[in-house]
Amino acid sequence: MRHESPMTMVLPEQQVRDRVHRLVPELWHALGDLVRHRSVATTPDPPLAVTAEAIAEMFRAAGLSTATVETITHGTRKSAPMVLADEVAHAGVTTVLLYAHYDVQPADESKWTTKPFEPTERMDENHDMRLYGRGAADNKSGVMMHLGAIKALYGDRGALPLNIKLVIEGEEESGTSVLESYLADNPDDPRFKADLVIVADAGNIERGAPTLTETLRGIVAADVTVETMAGKVHSGTYGGPVPDAFMALVQILATLQDRKTGDVAIEGLTQYEHAWPTVPEADYRRDAGVLPMTSLIGSGTIAKLLYGKPSVTVTGLNGLPLVSGAANVLCAKARARVSLRLAPNQDPDEAYAAMAAHIMAAAPWGLKPVVKQIASGAGFIASAGEHQQQIERALMEAYHASSVARAGQGGSIPLVNALRAANPEADVVLWGCEEPSSHAHGADESVSQSELEHMTLAEALLLRSVMSPIPIQAS
Repeated sequence: MRHESPMTMVLPEQQVRDRVHRLVPELWHALGDLVRHRSVATTPDPPLAVTAEAIAEMFRAAGLSTATVETITHGTRKSAPMVLADEVAHAGVTTVLLYAHYDVQPADESKWTTKPFEPTERMDENHDMRLYGRGAADNKSGVMMHLGAIKALYGDRGALPLNIKLVIEGEEESGTSVLESYLADNPDDPRFKADLVIVADAGNIERGAPTLTETLRGIVAADVTVETMAGKVHSGTYGGPVPDAFMALVQILATLQDRKTGDVAIEGLTQYEHAWPTVPEADYRRDAGVLPMTSLIGSGTIAKLLYGKPSVTVTGLNGLPLVSGAANVLCAKARARVSLRLAPNQDPDEAYAAMAAHIMAAAPWGLKPVVKQIASGAGFIASAGEHQQQIERALMEAYHASSVARAGQGGSIPLVNALRAANPEADVVLWGCEEPSSHAHGADESVSQSELEHMTLAEALLLRSVMSPIPIQAS
């Protein structure tokens, strides 16, 4: 009797659902283990290479035998350890690239109600279990989505009619990804070529509402330094004639926003129009923790302000002691890190030039601040490709929904544009478990267990739908 190769078999949908459901406890436990890894780029514990190897071993055990830890060098820079895999089934079948990142933002434990790197389970008001910990949502949940989808489809068969590439990055949060720069200059590297790219680093507009992210804002960041004296001196003895560096810096920073509207006041920046879903003010205030007495700023809808217009933030300061260590001295040198989010269609180089010119022109009293670029990344605008219907159908089937929301994201994933440039004909899917109550980057970051299950199922169903019907004989 002739036996069909396991590579020709496509699991029935119900069997995929059952497998994902049975995998949830295992994925939940593995996610907790990953949260314990303090994979902050500047202060990792254990080293990032250890975290990357732990992830690679998970995927090897799931069936991706080619999963290895590698680094990439571009110019004088070397990337953080990343997990790469290239599982080739056959030259004639669909190639899918799965992307996520394992590095996380720092966490100020004093702001958390749990320990950031000790996974903690809590039931929420919707009777949904949530796992709290830095990176539980952003983006170790994305790693688990990919792992769960692969495990559900592979089962004990050992092969699929699908080519799978894996990229789990370790420096997405740094703003200076070596992989992004490398891929921009080497778009033909076969390790990153695919017919379908799935980026599991986004989220639904609310828990249980299946969502595709169609736009991302870009970003530029710069350090602005003002220096007025050789060193600190007594403010009583010398204060008055000489400018205080911090006071000068504050004046510069204040000009970055319109005093009346709060809009970014840098000339020459673009805006982008798109049919994003409405963001209710009450929901935004709740999710962002806006105090009742605080008025919202900016002109336009909340959706437009979040997804289609630039915004500016000071993300770090040097030059002054903490209030507890205040002293009567003039500040001789002050530095601020300025982060400028960009409209999806904004060229980041032009935006940086406009910001630097604005800062130099705004400097008071003839001072000449030093502006140094720290990070840069373009935004993203999705376009429908040949797999669009399958993508939407997988989401709707996973959530038993009749429609899919098409949203924007105010954050930035600069590598997405590089992946799209390397694969101009491919569909690029942005989805994930980072719905608003996840508080990614904030205190008490968490992920919903039901979101992890539904999004893992959506990915498994999508991979199932793009498997090649071409019979492939086992060798």
